[in-house]
Parts: sequence; C-alpha cells; structure tokens
Amino acid sequence: MTVTAARSTMSPRRSAARAAAVAALSAAALLGGGLTAQAAAPARTTGAAVELTPASALATQCYYKVNATGGLVIRSGPGTSYTRVGSYPNGATVLASASTTNGFRNVGTNRWVSAAYLVRITSYPCE
Repeated sequence: MTVTAARSTMSPRRSAARAAAVAALSAAALLGGGLTAQAAAPARTTGAAVELTPASALATQCYYKVNATGGLVIRSGPGTSYTRVGSYPNGATVLASASTTNGFRNVGTNRWVSAAYLVRITSYPCE
C-alpha cells in the first residue's frame, strides 16, 4: 500500500504551530504524560517561537474527596430537581470536572454532584 501526503496550503505560522503541537503530543505519549490533543491545541505563535499553554491551565478534571456525613447524591443533571441516579459514601475519592455548572460538578455522562460537598485533593494532579 502506498501512502501519499497531500500538499499543504497552510501558512508557515500555522504549520509551525501544528508541528509543535504534534511534537508535544508525541513526547507526552512516549513519556506517559497527561498532555492531550486538547491541551496542545491552544498554541500561540509569536514570530518564530511557539508557546503552548501549560497543562495545569487546561485541566478539565480533578480529584475530590466526598465530605458529606450521609454520603453524596449523584443526580442526572446539575441541580436538585434532577433525578437521583446513585450516591457516593462519605470519604470516597471522586474524579470530577474542575468547573461547576449551577453549583454542581460533572462526574460522568448524566451524572452530577453538588460541589459544596467535595474537597479538592491537592496531592493528585488535575487532568
């Protein structure tokens, strides 16, 4: 099978940014790092230099500890009017969105918990 590359019509700045992003992703994959395509995408070019946004600024999920005596209710949406779909016991470690919606953090597809009962575990890095 023969593979031919399509001729690129990208500007030199955009081409440099793309090359830097691909290099960063390749290095992260080889080193087992948490850099993702989403993390490398917001590259800025300033002249000949390419600057990547730090991975910590792009974190989308962090680890939290449940701090609710009776446990924490998991709901189907970000609010108390949504259906209960489960619960976490007090002290459980949860991977949840770093941002909140209506005071709730997303913990999965159609799974939300109140941010008021989650304490960030700073010894684990955000992803």
